[in-house]
Amino acid sequence: MRLARFSLSWRLLLALVLVSAGYWVVMAVWTVRDSIDTIDEIFDIHLAQTALALLRVTDPDDDDPTTLPTTMPARAGLSETLATLPHLKQRLEQLGRGAGRAVAGSTQAQHENYERQLRYQVFAGDGSLLLRSSNAPETPITRVDGFSDDTDADGRTWRHYAVWDLHRDYRILVSEAHDLRMSLVRRAAVHAVTPLALGLPVLLLLLWLTVSRGLDPLGALTRELRRRRADDLSPLPPESAPREVRPLVVALNALLARVSGAVDSERRFTADAAHELRTPLAAMQAHLHMALRTDGKEHELALERLQQGLERGTRAVSQLLTLARLDPQPALPDPDTVELRALAESVCAELAPLAFGKQQDLGFECDAPAVLVDGNADLLSMLLANLVDNAIRYSPVGGRIAVVLHDARDGAGACLEVHDDGPGVPVALREQVFARFFRVPGGEHDGTGLGLPVCRRIAELHRARITLHDGPDGRGLTVRVQFAVKAAAASAR
Repeated sequence: MRLARFSLSWRLLLALVLVSAGYWVVMAVWTVRDSIDTIDEIFDIHLAQTALALLRVTDPDDDDPTTLPTTMPARAGLSETLATLPHLKQRLEQLGRGAGRAVAGSTQAQHENYERQLRYQVFAGDGSLLLRSSNAPETPITRVDGFSDDTDADGRTWRHYAVWDLHRDYRILVSEAHDLRMSLVRRAAVHAVTPLALGLPVLLLLLWLTVSRGLDPLGALTRELRRRRADDLSPLPPESAPREVRPLVVALNALLARVSGAVDSERRFTADAAHELRTPLAAMQAHLHMALRTDGKEHELALERLQQGLERGTRAVSQLLTLARLDPQPALPDPDTVELRALAESVCAELAPLAFGKQQDLGFECDAPAVLVDGNADLLSMLLANLVDNAIRYSPVGGRIAVVLHDARDGAGACLEVHDDGPGVPVALREQVFARFFRVPGGEHDGTGLGLPVCRRIAELHRARITLHDGPDGRGLTVRVQFAVKAAAASAR
């Protein structure tokens, strides 16, 4: 099963459990190994202390009157030896109290069990056997002095310790079976692992509670979004979220802002379409009724007005769709380097028949072989086409229209200007004409009032500034589009 199918809380819980379990396994292994080393060290110390105690009994110093009894049988058990040599038992208890408490001072049954695990031999300097335990062979257990290990014929492993007295008159050998050590090792391992195993369910519960409480802010955010109405696109408060979640909340707020902008744009489009198309549709319906009920000149006039209404409605719908597409755009779509001179020549050539139909002079001027700007070629074509189309519509028959393009100069970006000798726009209204559906009062032409708003939106996306000025010689109107310095680049002259 893929990890992505699990919830975030379960993935965190699984990761924490795996890490904790891994840590516990490492700690358990380390504890067991440390216990094994400690047990081996304690038993080696105990083994050496036993050998030294036997050596002290066998070869006491001048202040110790204890001697090895000559009546002691050569094959004696540990109990017999301890009973015959009371000082040995006391010394073993004193020497083994710190490291061998499990043996010294134990019950009789434990003592007998330990006797089966321990064997010893006492040899004279000439190699003759003086004393041995009942479970020890007559031959030396080991030829190696100090600590050594070997396996007997029965497959049991023994740990030996051999020591000579100072004058090498006696050699003491003490041997201990590994079974006793392994029994304590197993008990130590069980004691080390049992608390970990018993604590695992408690750990899982604590981890689950911790993860659940830690993810409460995400749950609160989810509940907040579920309670919202479909039309509630207000931003979420990022300060109420934890630091790790704030980037998500900020990104979500940005998305909500974009969705809100798209919804507002859709609402504006619906309102604009209803506002702009209601009158033309009603007029076209009236002209259609007129054309159906009349004939002759009135019939032709009705059809002509019906055609004009259709053209106006088509232009309005086209511009409304353009605004609806551009309004939600946070930035320029598909930016590229655009050769503005070639684009302007193409637009002028495309609209030249409209100017020729009104006997107008449409000219193009540019002081550079090529002018490069950063932008979208389709949108810039639409901007210039709207400006030239407006100039043609508002200029009188026989008028003159000029499209002038300046390359970047004097620290400014490229500049595009459209001059006409129409009625112009009063200075007081030059900002209002960029509002949707605004028309200059007393105008002879029935426009849609959307051409200049479309042009301004395109200019904003290109970080350009569009302004209105008096035309050449104070006649008509000049529309100037000034591109930003960073958006313009002059080609090699």
